[in-house]
Amino acid sequence: MGVLRLAWLELRRFRGPLPRLVPVMLMLVPTLYGALYLWSNWDPYGKLGEVPVAFVNEDRPVDVRGQHIDAGGRLTAVIRQDENFDWKVTDAKEARRGLDDGDYHFIVTVPPDFSATLATTASPQPRQAKLYMTLDDANGFIIGKMAEIAKTELQQQISATAQSTLVQQSYGQTGVLKEQLTRSADGVRELAAGLGQVPEDELRAEAEQLADGLTRLDESVPAPPAPQAAQGDAQVLGAPVVVEVSNVHPAGLYGRGLAPFFFGIALWVFGLVGYLLLRPYNPRALAGRAGAVKVAIAGWLPVAALGVLAAFVLYAVVELGLDLDADDPGPSLLLIALAAATFVAIAQFLRAALGAVGDVVVLVLLMLQLTSCGGLYPVTTTPAPFQALHPVLPMTYLVNGLRVTLTGGDGARLGVAFAVLGGYLVVALIATTFVVRHRRMWTMASLKPAVDL
Repeated sequence: MGVLRLAWLELRRFRGPLPRLVPVMLMLVPTLYGALYLWSNWDPYGKLGEVPVAFVNEDRPVDVRGQHIDAGGRLTAVIRQDENFDWKVTDAKEARRGLDDGDYHFIVTVPPDFSATLATTASPQPRQAKLYMTLDDANGFIIGKMAEIAKTELQQQISATAQSTLVQQSYGQTGVLKEQLTRSADGVRELAAGLGQVPEDELRAEAEQLADGLTRLDESVPAPPAPQAAQGDAQVLGAPVVVEVSNVHPAGLYGRGLAPFFFGIALWVFGLVGYLLLRPYNPRALAGRAGAVKVAIAGWLPVAALGVLAAFVLYAVVELGLDLDADDPGPSLLLIALAAATFVAIAQFLRAALGAVGDVVVLVLLMLQLTSCGGLYPVTTTPAPFQALHPVLPMTYLVNGLRVTLTGGDGARLGVAFAVLGGYLVVALIATTFVVRHRRMWTMASLKPAVDL
């Protein structure tokens, strides 16, 4: 028998509607993996306009030299028109709640003294105003890097606002000088015209009034800065506003920020490999007197136990070798143990129900979760199908939970992660139990299976 015929006979082993799909699905795996992943990450920075960000304006306008300065209001108006992010103008309390819950990816706050400080740019002692940007790595690590775009954009908007304020200040100051000069000139003209007919005491009073006007005029003109202060003043005028960035729960390192995502990949792959080597249920137990529940759990338990141990080994290696330094190690270990057991249960169900096709489905689900769990970029930057899958797939909740346990964050999100993963575990085991019960309904095909060639 020739090589080609032997190869063809190997492919013919896949008989029946589902088995025949195995070669086709295997052929599509590279396309699915490459195309889906590229699609989900094709242009994340181009979709930052869909990333929700809170903007809080606490600025108090001021009146300086007859001019009303409302720099915070101007900046708010500009932000409302900005399309780089999905800006949500709100108050401080709502902004912080949204940041804790993950509804906002970061907060930009205009402090109460923003206008007052910015108004000093036209004074002899200018001071640098501040804006505050608050991040939280519990909402994703890479979004902090994306926030640099917002910081740059804010600097540009602020510079324009500061220049407008400076012009407004200068115009106001010029108006005051012009008015004083006009009054002084009128006084001089009146004095000159009346020299011959004004009594001496009135002439003296007019002169004193003119001298007082000139004195006030001199005082209104800012004195040139001292040589030591000139450089500092130039720096403030060149950058009138600075954006101070803080992080509520900083991951610190790139690896720590992405650890939840890669933990999820590792534990899901274990479930796939586990049932390539072990059976989803024991055929002898299927033919025996043991109940369907016992058979299903007996098929899940050894792989799940190995998965939990594998998760602990992974954690130990990352902790000791890479200094993971989790914010809360205990819940981190419990969460990855639950995730390992859950992912194994899902793989067991698909393998038991679909056979070899189930292995391919597990692989496809891995690809979908890589693109939909928001492990790298915010899910709002992905196409609509991945956003729809985001709250449905289990890896999303492992990633969200580990972000809380590794870097800190809202405990409510951790509770949701435990509840959802636990729910998936129970549902998968129940589904496998029904598959085992169905397998006990013997048919002629099962009693006399087709011979593999």
